[in-house]
Amino acid sequence: ARAWAGRARSGGMGDDGGAGLQAALGLVLESFQDPKFTAQVEEFTYINIPTFAKATADGSHPLEWSFQHKKYKKLYEDQLCRALSLAGVDLSDFMAYLGDCNEAYGGQQGYEGFDTMMASLTASEEYPAFLQVMFAAVRENWVPEDEGPEPTAPDVQMHQVEVAVPEGFGAGMAMSVEYLGEMHQVVVPEGCGPGSVVQVTLHVPVQ
Repeated sequence: ARAWAGRARSGGMGDDGGAGLQAALGLVLESFQDPKFTAQVEEFTYINIPTFAKATADGSHPLEWSFQHKKYKKLYEDQLCRALSLAGVDLSDFMAYLGDCNEAYGGQQGYEGFDTMMASLTASEEYPAFLQVMFAAVRENWVPEDEGPEPTAPDVQMHQVEVAVPEGFGAGMAMSVEYLGEMHQVVVPEGCGPGSVVQVTLHVPVQ
């Protein structure tokens, strides 16, 4: 990745762009790899795992998710702006240049560092991509319950979560539950109705 940054600074990428933009690209990549920044991102992700390990049955997402996305976005925006300030490059010019580089070099062998940076920027800007980052963190840090059910397959996790029964559903009815971006069918237990909070076990594929 650092070799890639060196190519960006020396003009190995984006020949149509100015030397300042090429140098800025290398600085941005290095700033995203800075240990202090990566530690900030890891801390943010880890402390928010419980926030995103929630199931919903009404088609909505908790407002807290949007709030945390704004914080995640600011984390990357601040780091990006610091690097561009050092390079003396305008943000809008850099983003246009970045788009050109992505079209020309994205997904190519040897430019994995660039792809990683683009994925990080996309997650910071786009809410659905951010959710995938957080959902992946939930799966990666999942710890089986001591007395929980055994997985049905090696690539399946058994997550025990709580979900509120929505209006219009009663005992014996199947409701759709969204968890970590996947839909699950859950039968409402006997004695439970709208507003009841029930614990369910969901089969979560390891991605």
